[in-house]
Amino acid sequence: MKDFLDELDVELEWGVVEPKKEHIIKSEKADHQKSSQKTYENNSEDVRWKFASKFPETRFYLPTLREWYTRFLPIGWNDETWSKNMWMIQYDDDIVIIDCWIQFADDRTPWISYSVPDVSFLIKYKKNIKGLVLTHWHLDHIGTLKHVLPALWMPTLYGTRLTLGLAKKSLEEAGLINHTTFVEVDAWSDKKISIWKFKFEFFRVNHSIPDCAWLYIESPSWVRFVHTWDFKIDHTPAIDEPADLERIENIWKRGITALLSDSTWAPKKWFSKSEKEVWEALDEIVKNHTRGRLIIAAFSSWISRVQQLIDSCEKHGKTIFLSWRSMVENVAIAKELWYLQIKPWVVKKMTPKNTEWILPHKQVIITTWSQWEQFSALARMAEWKHASIDIIKWDTVVFSSSVVPWNERSVVGIINKLIQLWANVLTKDDWEFHTGWHAFQEEQKLMLKLVNPKYFIPVYWDLYFRTIHKNTAVSTWYKEDDVLLLNNWNIVDFAPNWTVFRSKIKAPIAQIIVDWHGMWVLNTHVMQARDKMMNSWVLVINYKVDKKTKAILGHIKLETRGLVYIDEVRYIHRMIIKKARDVFENTVKDVPDIEEKDLLKIIRTDLEAFLLKRIDREPMIIPMLTEV
Repeated sequence: MKDFLDELDVELEWGVVEPKKEHIIKSEKADHQKSSQKTYENNSEDVRWKFASKFPETRFYLPTLREWYTRFLPIGWNDETWSKNMWMIQYDDDIVIIDCWIQFADDRTPWISYSVPDVSFLIKYKKNIKGLVLTHWHLDHIGTLKHVLPALWMPTLYGTRLTLGLAKKSLEEAGLINHTTFVEVDAWSDKKISIWKFKFEFFRVNHSIPDCAWLYIESPSWVRFVHTWDFKIDHTPAIDEPADLERIENIWKRGITALLSDSTWAPKKWFSKSEKEVWEALDEIVKNHTRGRLIIAAFSSWISRVQQLIDSCEKHGKTIFLSWRSMVENVAIAKELWYLQIKPWVVKKMTPKNTEWILPHKQVIITTWSQWEQFSALARMAEWKHASIDIIKWDTVVFSSSVVPWNERSVVGIINKLIQLWANVLTKDDWEFHTGWHAFQEEQKLMLKLVNPKYFIPVYWDLYFRTIHKNTAVSTWYKEDDVLLLNNWNIVDFAPNWTVFRSKIKAPIAQIIVDWHGMWVLNTHVMQARDKMMNSWVLVINYKVDKKTKAILGHIKLETRGLVYIDEVRYIHRMIIKKARDVFENTVKDVPDIEEKDLLKIIRTDLEAFLLKRIDREPMIIPMLTEV
């Protein structure tokens, strides 16, 4: 059975082409970029439009950037309930993009597959885009590379070893790896790398996946940004090294123009828990579990959590089984790159043959789950649709992660279904086996003190979260005027003297969706229509009329979906048909030469008012005429 990521990749299979050149992996120099860009233009001009990267055309042009100014523009991450991480920085004609998000459909958008960042306005500047920098491998940071890269003429990818290693798998499946240039960066090194006119420096930071980095960015006019991205401060992480606080502290001596920092857990007070505490709790569960299988639900990118469970199972003589493709592949890549240390007998793939001779209480199954889409392995288990795992009595399911804000309802729904199957469910409310992925308030304050910027820009999530982060900064003696709350379309230019100019011009960033029919703009009209169909239901009225006299022939046909209950269908349908006939005949009588579109509009308006008054419902009304 395919999982969501399998289905996500199907749409590009028709665009896969035979490789025309070897992909390049270089260390910390980007002098090859001009030649590689030219090569791509020559050998892939006919390739890039075959991929699902047909963003809508836009006539928007970025306002002229004044000499010696540095531009900052968030393309996604603010005003959303799930972080859409992408921003651009510009100096002179050079543009660098940071990260490349994806957002899956939720219960508010069940008609789409996922949404992607709107880079439409950047397509005309594709020759000016000098690179795409990746901070870490999470889908909300690299999930749509296969859409964005071809549209922007395959800019060079920069990232750490694990980030690029996992990104290559996605690009290989999309048929893009042989057209992509990679530059591997060491976050342990204090050496700056040049991306044309910009200087970049990667710093080690703790998060829920190893090899994460935050960025120091310097333009030729000495405007300097620091972006923490997703971070927490953990002095005892699982398999990563602690954040290099001494190096971070020294960076303030350079003079930082603006700090952009993670607001995800801004409401959380004090410090986040260390991974060491989580490991101790998980180890107790593995050690003392003696009945049924132990099923650990974690994100497939959580490599450090996998290593903790490997160590615990090795110590207590239990076997780990990996369930679902993304979990198996990510573990394989991490092992190949030496981020995981695994003994052969400890970890196996989940198959009936492998589990046949192992007692249930000796099995620890690590499976994927997602809080925002229905095709994760755990969701399928809860529905009894998983290919190889049926939840049975005495199984224990451990949710080894926090609930992302606003996803509580979908998570509780999965838990309810698991309990109905007689599973024992444990969450972080029962045991301390999860820590936050992001900084709490005291860690946020510490980062502000260490970096000591002139301006502070809270980023990620809704205005509510960013306002709390702003208040945290103000509590550490920042002036309110020096804390910038930006929206996704804001264009902000920094002068060489660090004066801020917020342009009145806004980039036209739309919500771009992908479904099985292609890539579309999810405009307000479409959203309102679909919301109305989903929440208020539909009424279709079909008139059969004489073409010459416009007299109604026969009965008016009526179809309703979700509008009425069974015991009221006959009464309400008769009421609607009578009103529909009266509106039609009276309108035609008053205005004999009325155009069809105007007639249908009058019918729709009158029926809407009638139904709201009589039965207090507002369905989408679709009147139709069939002339004979």
